[in-house]
Amino acid sequence: IEQIKMELPAFFDPIDFKKFTDGKTIVKDTDMDPLVENEAKLHITNGIEKASTATGVDIKAACKIVKEQMDRQYGHSFHCVMGEGFSFEVTRQANQSLYLYYSGKLAVLLFKC
Repeated sequence: IEQIKMELPAFFDPIDFKKFTDGKTIVKDTDMDPLVENEAKLHITNGIEKASTATGVDIKAACKIVKEQMDRQYGHSFHCVMGEGFSFEVTRQANQSLYLYYSGKLAVLLFKC
């Protein structure tokens, strides 16, 4: 029996991989205050968990939950976009945007304009 030794690519991060598989968030870009960012991540996680079904995540319902919670806590005009395989260019207020991945595949963009 021949053993094959594989090396992980240089860009592979085992910590990020564990977060991907555990349903955790990985922030890719933000300019929010750390306190607001942590609250937003909690609202996103709660929204996704509440909108999850056996067949997957109801993205529309999850976005609505996140938007309503952020509007209630930090004032109106928050927008939430979730999905896979999208790009964006938005005009937004300074220090009010968050772009992250949840469980590796689901991208979430939260911003205020």
